[in-house]
Amino acid sequence: MSSLIKIAVILAFAAVATGNLPKILHQIRIAQIQLLKDYQASKWPKAMILPSR
Repeated sequence: MSSLIKIAVILAFAAVATGNLPKILHQIRIAQIQLLKDYQASKWPKAMILPSR
């Protein structure tokens, strides 16, 4: 877990240094919204399957 934090910090500093931080934050927000929608869709009740004869 510690190495993951270190990698995230290095990438954040690189994004700030290159001026790409706003673009990266925008992409993160889009990904978060997509994850929320996928999660909500998975919580919908499943369709009832009628028994076959």
